[in-house]
Formats: sequence, structure tokens, C-alpha cells
Amino acid sequence: MPLALGIDLGTSSTKTMLMDEAGKVVATASASYSLQTPQPAWVEQQPDDWWQAVRQTIRQVVQALRASSRDITGIALSGQMNGAVFVDGAGRPLRPAILWLDGRSQRECDDANARAGDLLRDRALHVLNPINTLAKVLWAREHEPECYAQAAYVLIPKDWVRLKLTGMFASDVSDGSVSAALDLYTRDWSDAILDALRVRRDLFPPVFESTTVVGTITAQAAEETGLAAGTPVCAGGGDMACMAVGSGAIKPGIVGVGIGTAGHALTFAEEVNDAAFNQLWPMCHAVPGKYFWLGCTYTGGGSLSWLSEQWGESFESLTAQAEHVPAGSDRLFFMPWLAGAATPHPDAHARGGWLGLALHHTKAHMVRALMEGVAFDLRHSLEGFKRLNLPLHEIRLGEGGSKSPLWRQILTDVFGQDGRMMELHDASAIGATLIAGVGTGVYDSFETACDRAIQLGEMVRPDAERAARYEQSYRQYCRLYPILKEWFREVNKEPA
Repeated sequence: MPLALGIDLGTSSTKTMLMDEAGKVVATASASYSLQTPQPAWVEQQPDDWWQAVRQTIRQVVQALRASSRDITGIALSGQMNGAVFVDGAGRPLRPAILWLDGRSQRECDDANARAGDLLRDRALHVLNPINTLAKVLWAREHEPECYAQAAYVLIPKDWVRLKLTGMFASDVSDGSVSAALDLYTRDWSDAILDALRVRRDLFPPVFESTTVVGTITAQAAEETGLAAGTPVCAGGGDMACMAVGSGAIKPGIVGVGIGTAGHALTFAEEVNDAAFNQLWPMCHAVPGKYFWLGCTYTGGGSLSWLSEQWGESFESLTAQAEHVPAGSDRLFFMPWLAGAATPHPDAHARGGWLGLALHHTKAHMVRALMEGVAFDLRHSLEGFKRLNLPLHEIRLGEGGSKSPLWRQILTDVFGQDGRMMELHDASAIGATLIAGVGTGVYDSFETACDRAIQLGEMVRPDAERAARYEQSYRQYCRLYPILKEWFREVNKEPA
């Protein structure tokens, strides 16, 4: 039976998945790595740490096979979006990778938006933000000119890993579409934007649709991973595009919601425009020629991870305490903007925190308020979809945070709409595996692939009383950012 292999290069770990043509997961493996924060607002990783995790997890799933690795028909990668790996002509990194969470490039963004804001809006449908790969390129040109001059390419993280597997420099339209350097209408790099900002066009590798086979496993990669040399490798996609596939959001009306390091909500679209400009992100879908809308909170699950690290308690312990706090956390609010705000107010200056603390509040209140704040932030995205007249027939819950019964109940109560659990939570890894299967003929279409692989489980229904209480709390939450916007900017202003 032919097999498809998906590799999901996340912010904190890599997950590798092997699936057969019936949509059954044959084997999975994961390996973690750390973030580095050498200066305030800097967030980096070592690409070699990714490669070590990829090699390890591939070897584990290949060893779990009773058959030969030659039964693997195709491979695709999903990956953390908007990183920047500056490499020389041999693909060797010239410096640590700058990650999507990195906020060092605000000055470069302000300058670029002043000089080319109309082009960025018209073609990339973006206001340049420190999260974008293009912002990191502008920062490197200004602050590390030697690195910029020596770079043969700037690669998005999963594209560097695919280079290690195939020896081919390439990218895909979904990852490119949030870089701010891609024309979303032509689905190719925008010469107009790059020329206006005086960025080298040759820094960006050829860009392909996600299902396109862009290379094969080299002899060297085969030796290091246990894969068969010559196995086809597809272009793959950014983790959100893969999550759209892995959630079944390949047709109108299905909304995928998840809480990983970030929190997200996404839904399918036949086309995009600037109707939700600078509020939601329009992106090229992994389904060729299609699109989806993305809303995001940068540190959704990351907020709880941070709290867990500070207090030295597990997620399970913290959420168990939060269960005993009433909905609304006795008027305590949490702003989950530890790395800036995203939807619908993208602002690198915004910061997180609790508001409304009183003497009667406990640690349990703080935890529940955090979980509620992430849910409120994600509701912004659903409200944005409604303003675009996109149908919201079914909300599917996946990823790490929704494994918590309390958090998924809070989500549905805040949304005021039923949520359907996905049996397999690793939607990005599933999506990458299905892209590999569609791209190499394991499945004849995305519809077939999703029908076979995506299993839906428990229906989580909102409680009417809690939903009414959260409706009022959400309206109060919506007022926080507008009130604090100028304060954030003043407090985080860089010294002259």
C-alpha cells in the first residue's frame, strides 16, 4: 500500500507522520528544540537543530514500518511561517534563523510602509510588520550588510529543511503569501514591491503550488534519514495552509480553530481582496489556485506555556485549578499579546498582562482569565469572517490547547457556537501528509484525502448562561486595545 510522509516543522518541535492510502496514520514521531532570545524582541533558532529533529523523527517512523521505505510514495513539509534563513550558495546558514516571533525590525517596517505602502496593500495585501520575512530581509540589509551581501537566498524555515532533503532551492505560494514579498493575485514574487524597496530579487527562490513535486531525496539525505533516494518531495506549505487542509477547510463554511504556540482561526475562500485589510491575513491555499483567510493571536498557547514555566506547574495542574473559577474570572481580563497583537489590530508594540487584579483574585483566576483572553482574541477572527460574509457552518477544534476540556468549552462558550473536536490534533502534520499524497497520486484529490483522513469526534456545545456572560465580557475586552494603543507605543518607544 502506498504511503505519504508529512513533516511539520513547528516553532517548538517537529512532528513527522506516515499515512497510508486509506487515511490511517501508520506512525508518528516528534522531537523538540529551543528558542533563543539573545536581545529584547529578538527570537532565533539554529537551523541545524531543525535538521537534527527532522532526521530523528523520520528515522523513527521509517523504523516503525514493517515494509520498505520505498513504499513511501511522496513527502511534503509544513512549517512555521515567516522565518528567515540567510544561506550561501551551498545552502549553509550565514547566521541563526530569525523567527516569526521576532520583533526587531519595526523601524524598517515603518520606513517601507512610508515608501511602498500602496504597493504592499495593492499586491501583497499587507502592511509590513516585523513578523513578515520581508521585514527581516530589510533589517539584515541595514544592520548586517555583510550577511545580506553574502546571501545567495533567504529561505523560509521549511524550505531550508527541504533543501537539506533534496538539494533544491524552492518555496511555495502559501508560505510566500505572508512574507509581504508575494503578489497574491499572480501567486509569484512581486518585482514591483522588491524594486520599490531595493531588495534583491535573486534572494527569493522559485515559488510553486504546494502539491508540485520540486525535488527528490538525495543520496546523502537518504543515508541520514533512512528514506529511499529518489523519493519525490512536494513544495508543501506554511503551517496554516497545511492546517487548513488538515482541518478539512478546503471548501466554504468550515472553520479550523487551534491553539498551538500561536492561536489561529482560518476559513476557505475562492478569492481574496483588501476588504479586511490589516485585520485578517489573506493567504494562498495549499489547494492550487484557492485562498483562505487567517486570524491569529501570536502567543495563544505560548501564553500558558510561559505561565507554566514561570510557576513550575504543568498545564494539567494549572487548568485543573482554573476549572473552579466562574466564567468571566470575576472581572479579571488577560491580554495575550506577549509578542505583540495580531488580529484585528496588528501592533508589535502591544504587550500582554492582566487587568482588573484585586485582592480576592487567586492564581486560578489568573489562569482562567488567560484562557478566556486567548478565546476572546480568537473571536475577533470569527467576527472578521462574518464581516466578509463568509459562512461559518462548522467550527472544527484541533491542536494543543483544545485538548484541554476546559479550554475547548471556553472557546465554544465565547464563540456562542458548537465546536466539533478533531480526533487527530496535529492538523498541520496531517495537512502536510495529505499534500504529499495528493501531489504524488496516493489520493486523487483533496476531497478524497480529507474524507479518508479527517476523523471528527465530540461535539462541544456552548452553555447558554456562560455564553451570555462571555458576550458581555467580550464587548469589554474589545475596548482594551483601543484604550491602551498609545500607551503601548509610548512605553515601547526606542530611545532616540
